[in-house]
Amino acid sequence: MNGRPIANEAPCPVPLEMLSLLLRADAANTETIAMSLPVPQRAALAAFCYNRRHLRDLAFRLALHCDDRSLVRAAGTVGIVLYEQSRDPAGQEDDQPRHRTKGISLARRA
Repeated sequence: MNGRPIANEAPCPVPLEMLSLLLRADAANTETIAMSLPVPQRAALAAFCYNRRHLRDLAFRLALHCDDRSLVRAAGTVGIVLYEQSRDPAGQEDDQPRHRTKGISLARRA
């Protein structure tokens, strides 16, 4: 990639190197890195990650270190959902599909 933004794609609110560090960090290191960011930037990053399914776990870890007001400012009503889901592990989506696909069955001749 050449680092240019993609059309209709929100820019990452932190340098990509910091995002990379956060993706590799465990919970304790995520907290340390997150707390070094200003609250509005932290909330914006949580919202950025929440909008990308593969980054949702990081979004929840970042949102734990944000208040509800900052998340609402960064993401609107999605910020409320992010705030609540980050504090309720049962409300967080898992990566498992919600429906089970049926196997293929072949018709039998009588």
